[in-house]
Amino acid sequence: MYALKRVTKQTGDDNRFLNQAINEFNVSGNFDHTAIRKCVRMRRVRTWFRMQELHLLMEFCEGTSCQANRPTEIGHLVNIFKAVAGALAHVHSRGYIHADMKPNNVIYTSENTVKIIDFGQSCPIGTVKERIQGTPDFIAPEQVRCRPLDARTDVFNFGATLYWTLTGQPIPTVLPKRSDGVQLVNDMRVTPPEELNPQVTPALGRLVLDCVEPVLSRRLGSMRDVIARLDLVAHTLNRANEARTE
Repeated sequence: MYALKRVTKQTGDDNRFLNQAINEFNVSGNFDHTAIRKCVRMRRVRTWFRMQELHLLMEFCEGTSCQANRPTEIGHLVNIFKAVAGALAHVHSRGYIHADMKPNNVIYTSENTVKIIDFGQSCPIGTVKERIQGTPDFIAPEQVRCRPLDARTDVFNFGATLYWTLTGQPIPTVLPKRSDGVQLVNDMRVTPPEELNPQVTPALGRLVLDCVEPVLSRRLGSMRDVIARLDLVAHTLNRANEARTE
């Protein structure tokens, strides 16, 4: 069983959606990781020699997204994001970044099967994009300012995604989404996640804040750093669970 993504062109502005689907197919072919959805085949549909429609045949991913159904058990949530971090580390090792990590792009099941999806905005490390791309509530400052993107951009997006999944609230980004659109802001103070969710341990809360640090030089530098910190959090949670059952 496969999933089919069908992108159709209605207006001239829709070219960007066709281009993102083509980019997703081309980029995803560079990866080989169990937590990354595979694209199997791409088919262009042309009318009078102009592409009007595009079909992507993709791996079918069972489960639900973190956006649609926030996991509430802290141990399960940490395991989900360990898998996400491992997948992103693989993406970075192949010379790319995802560039649009958000809760809707993380699919999971109760058995801890995890897939990250949607590589339409992915790009090689070091890319400077001509226009702002990203999702407002999860976007990194360097994406808004059209500066070079690297693994730390995904670290920020990852941290913002983890924060939302833990708390149900977005972090304040440079370009937040509001009911009346988007607006540039300068105040990016983040409420510690443990103040919004008592299940969040101090170590996990500190990790999230280190990921969403606006200043690149102070942000965690790689997904390997994130994985090491998540492993420590998971170990602490397991020890606490064992102590409660003794």
